[in-house]
Amino acid sequence: MNFRAAVRRPVVRVSAAVLVAALAVAARSIVDATRAAPIPTAPHTTIASIDQTARAPLPPPADIQSAVEGDVFSPDRTAPSAPYRMPGERDRSEAPAVEPIKPQVLGTVVATDGRSFATVQLGDDSPVLVRVGDKVGEWIVKAIGRGKLTVVTVGGVRADLSMAKPGT
Repeated sequence: MNFRAAVRRPVVRVSAAVLVAALAVAARSIVDATRAAPIPTAPHTTIASIDQTARAPLPPPADIQSAVEGDVFSPDRTAPSAPYRMPGERDRSEAPAVEPIKPQVLGTVVATDGRSFATVQLGDDSPVLVRVGDKVGEWIVKAIGRGKLTVVTVGGVRADLSMAKPGT
């Protein structure tokens, strides 16, 4: 079989057309891969600010040397005037913080592209639509799920709220 006879066969013609198309796609891919789009300049971000790093003053350091030098089993030993607290433990004499009124979840809409929102009502106020990051009273919306809402106060108190069932 010679070249002219082989080219006349439909299978050979289809194979040649597919080969040409594959070469064209490969050439286009190589050209697209070698061309680089300019990288956009990102705005400068601040990792930490003075407001974020400001904390309450540290308690005075414990006097460990006097505890080591003193006799632990001495009969005239007395309890300290203030009980020892672990770092971060709050003082029991402080009044407990009053938790703000939690919003009531009336409904949620969850989207896959991050545009979820929820309808909430705070006390007797009218219902409002909120998205992640919005503020409702003293609560900040952190997450919206199917029938659920996660909110946090500025003080760090977290609450997971669920939608009330119909008829309740």
